[in-house]
Amino acid sequence: MQESDIAKTYVMSDNTAVLICPYCTHWKKISVEPFRGYKHKPTVKCFCKQTFKVFLEFRKKVRKKSFLRGTYTNHAHKGSKCDIVILDISVIGLAFSSLDAPTFNVGDELSVEVAFDFEQRTDIRRDVIVRNIRKKRVGCEFEIYGGDFDGPFGYYVMS
Repeated sequence: MQESDIAKTYVMSDNTAVLICPYCTHWKKISVEPFRGYKHKPTVKCFCKQTFKVFLEFRKKVRKKSFLRGTYTNHAHKGSKCDIVILDISVIGLAFSSLDAPTFNVGDELSVEVAFDFEQRTDIRRDVIVRNIRKKRVGCEFEIYGGDFDGPFGYYVMS
C-alpha cells in the first residue's frame, strides 16, 4: 500500500477516532489513547480479514502546505536575518526551512515575515517561538494567535 493510499482519520476531542475499512466500508469507533505520542499510522485488521493502515491526525488545527518566501530575524543573535521558505502554516504556527544552517535553539524568539502568494499580496510579520528543529525544518508557534485571522492571513490559512 502506497503512502497516498493511507486514509487520514481525525482524532476527536474525546480521544476517539472512527476507522472505516476501505475494502468493506465497515466502521468502528476506537480509543486512540494507546497511539498518542508515538504511533500515528497503525495497521488495522477488519472483521472482513483485510488489513489496512490509517493515519491518525492528532492536530487541533488544520495545517496548510505552502511554498511561501519569507525571512526570519533572530533576536537572540543580534538581529541576524535569513531567507526562508514557509513549508506549512496554520492559525497557531508555521514550519519553515532555510538553506542556511539554523543558528538558534528550541525556545528562541524570532520575527518571521511572510510574503503571501495570493491576489492581495499582503505581507505579514509575526513573532514566533521555535518549538522543534529537525535538520533544516523548523517548527514554530505564534507568540500570540488570533486577532488578525479575520483578515487576509486568516483567509489564506483557511482557504
